[in-house]
Amino acid sequence: MPHAAIFRGIARFLLCILFFVLFPSLPKAETDAGAETFSIKGRIISTDTMKSVPGVTVRLVGTTDRTATDAEGCFVFSNLNPGGYTLVTSHLQYIEQRIVLNIPPAPDLLIEVDPRPHETIIVTAAPWAVDRADVAQSANVVDTTEVKAHSGMSVGDAVSSLPGVRSIATGESGGTPMIRGQTNERIRILSNGFPHDYYQFSRRHMPNIETFDSHSIEVIRGPASVLYGTQAMGGLANLVSAPLPNAPGEDYIFHGEGILGYAGNNEARIGHGQIEGAKGGLGARAAWTRRISSNTGTPEGSLPNTDYDQRSSLLEMGYGVTGGIRLRGQYRYWENDLGFYIPPQPDFRLNLRNDIGEIEFFVPSEWGEWSFSSNISRNNRRAFPEGRSQGAKVDLRLLTQTYRASLEHKPVGMLRGWLQLEYTRQNNKSFGPVTLLPYYRNRTWSAAIFEEVRLVRSGELDRLVLNLGFRYDNRHLEVPANPERGIDEDFSKSYTPVTGSVGAVFRFNQAFSVGLSYSRGWRNPSEYELFAEGPHDGTLLYERGNPSLHEETNRNLEFTLRMEEKRVRGFFALYRNSYDDYIYQRLIGEIIEELPVGVFSQADATMKGFEGQLSVDTTSWLTLSITGDALRSKNHATGMHLPFSPPDRAILGAHFHRASSTDWIHPYVEIRGTLTGKGKISGIDEPFPLDTGGYALLDLGTGIQRRFDKGILAFDLWISNVANRAYKDFLDTYKLYALSPGRNIRATLKFLF
Repeated sequence: MPHAAIFRGIARFLLCILFFVLFPSLPKAETDAGAETFSIKGRIISTDTMKSVPGVTVRLVGTTDRTATDAEGCFVFSNLNPGGYTLVTSHLQYIEQRIVLNIPPAPDLLIEVDPRPHETIIVTAAPWAVDRADVAQSANVVDTTEVKAHSGMSVGDAVSSLPGVRSIATGESGGTPMIRGQTNERIRILSNGFPHDYYQFSRRHMPNIETFDSHSIEVIRGPASVLYGTQAMGGLANLVSAPLPNAPGEDYIFHGEGILGYAGNNEARIGHGQIEGAKGGLGARAAWTRRISSNTGTPEGSLPNTDYDQRSSLLEMGYGVTGGIRLRGQYRYWENDLGFYIPPQPDFRLNLRNDIGEIEFFVPSEWGEWSFSSNISRNNRRAFPEGRSQGAKVDLRLLTQTYRASLEHKPVGMLRGWLQLEYTRQNNKSFGPVTLLPYYRNRTWSAAIFEEVRLVRSGELDRLVLNLGFRYDNRHLEVPANPERGIDEDFSKSYTPVTGSVGAVFRFNQAFSVGLSYSRGWRNPSEYELFAEGPHDGTLLYERGNPSLHEETNRNLEFTLRMEEKRVRGFFALYRNSYDDYIYQRLIGEIIEELPVGVFSQADATMKGFEGQLSVDTTSWLTLSITGDALRSKNHATGMHLPFSPPDRAILGAHFHRASSTDWIHPYVEIRGTLTGKGKISGIDEPFPLDTGGYALLDLGTGIQRRFDKGILAFDLWISNVANRAYKDFLDTYKLYALSPGRNIRATLKFLF
């Protein structure tokens, strides 16, 4: 049973850290006998609402004293010796505050915190939360409030409007993110920093994760291998959960949300519910989501067998004690039953399921804060080429276990840093009559270090931010002999890459900064690229693996420019990404079982391009925006561009909004136009080989909220492809035999309490 495997792994992990629980090396407060001690008390409120802010982390620099505000925004530190202290407040949604105090006296404090401007904080580009203006690489944050307002589903669709990011569509349920022309094996999809390795077999394999369960989606472009290892060489998308509620003392917190949505294009019905609460140091959250649809609609009619039935649930709990020790655990369930429109196989169905358990344990010490974490997941992929009644022909089960120990060490001079050890193991088994992948197991040890230096202090601003990181991976793959698949003897292979990154950001002022970064990434050939042998319905190819493939590496040089003023926000990035031994699929001119034969091969390749975004508040009620990106690629072996290279694109937007009035709040109207250039295939190596013409699409949205004593009721209406234009998206895997989706009217009703 998947539940048993998950909890056995968690139990083993808890035994590994038991020593640290029983014998934590926590510094003890030293006070002279009879000496008078003092307290610091305070309350934190938000400057925009003047209401209390619960769940704010408050700490005293240079000590292990740490607490969090209660339901009334209050906190207290006791038994403090006389002297000088620096108090720091931290919250993902508010700007950090630093207050210098002298004890005595120790007056009660009233601290006002400012909400962070939109898209300024990220926790994925560094081991700690940082301002986006201090990150050398391109980074964006998508608030899932917007995703929920559009009744959005896939990760790919949720981030597709960001510059340099697209979605590879296979109907509505299959949206795979593409970052700077790369996807699947070169893009990591993370949940709270842990990878989801379930979508690497073709461009039709989507990330198996529920977007509604996350607070935000953070997107990093370019190699992130130092922090996240193999496959993060093209970029990543990290779905970040909101902090669990916290209510120290006798107070408690309880709130939640409910969502009902409908999409007319495929008659999709969406239901979502979430509750969370806290009592003392104990916080918990539970969520449930269900999505059901009919077939995807196009301007020429609906596509048969493109319906889906998806369900997911989440249970998360955490506990914090005095001194900063924190424990968090999470269980996720996700399942999707969907159909693919494949004319030769009209009844093709796919069933995907995940069971994921996760636990994190944080311990402050005299060296800094330790964190111990474990993520154990079981993924099941079952394919029914002839329909469910004929049984599963492909039945793959992948068990992945990841264990981490890391230390965010205390500042050493000007250095702020992080060290991590990680161990991952995977086992894949095949239970169906068609062995798409052989049995295999892999083990990976890794060690990483990341250090940051802040220089040229000017007022509250560090003008120069430098960072340097290194990572060593030792990955070992074992595949037992399987003569039926052409594996005549046991196969064993190891990969030992060293990756690194260096970045520099110079801030001219609070609003304007420039960054330069150079980073090296890597990935191992996937087990599918090594050992595939047979017809693959998802790509309409007879695919043949290549056991002689070796690791793929890349080097990325990037320049970024950012502006975050009150009325003008924008960034521009220019990059060049060079690949050594780029793995791609080469057609060899043979036909087997009426399908072209594709063999995995390697060649050097280059990608270069630019992306940018500009948003201007022209008045207090109108915001205009423009987003654009372009990419050029080259396969040095063929002289052609790489397969699936995205066409140029520009997005123009106008957002009309009003300030809140009494009970009706946040009314808005949004107009968005997307201009996409022509899509050109790379030659015979292009999957789904069809050139596409340029097109323009118009989207409209509107919404309003109503405030009540017990909560907020919100209604949003979003219409995509308003004119019901007939077009074919170059990145749509159905383009060979169908138009891309037509007009879609999405209505969403949400209640917050």
